[in-house]
Amino acid sequence: MQYRLTLFTLLALVCLQAAAEIYKCTDSSGAVQYGDKPCKGGSTIITPAAAPDVDAHVAERRLRADKLLRAYDEEHAEAQRTQAEAEAALQQRRQECTRARNWLAQVTRASTLYRVADDGSQVNLNDAEHAAAQAEAAADVARWCD
Repeated sequence: MQYRLTLFTLLALVCLQAAAEIYKCTDSSGAVQYGDKPCKGGSTIITPAAAPDVDAHVAERRLRADKLLRAYDEEHAEAQRTQAEAEAALQQRRQECTRARNWLAQVTRASTLYRVADDGSQVNLNDAEHAAAQAEAAADVARWCD
């Protein structure tokens, strides 16, 4: 019950404020002032005109403009996502290229290469295996570097 009384009181206060009057006062020097309280020398009550109704055509144009703006925003967001993905892929490609070039340089400079056997021991590669490892590293460079 207390809640309803409080709500009713608040609504009544809001309605009273909405119905407040505007007073136009002109002083002895001819200056015009507007206020929410009447002036000492007399004042005129001004009733503001109601806002004009929105034309259906204007509302339709506004809806179309909003729709176009939303479509533009979606396209712009998609373009940004696509660009970010392309930049990430390019960065990945550059990293892979650097890695492949470094590996090719190591394989080329190394006098001997080894592989790890199943038992954990190191087994030196023969010349054919060394050449195959170098060819594989060169193929990686060709694959990742433009």
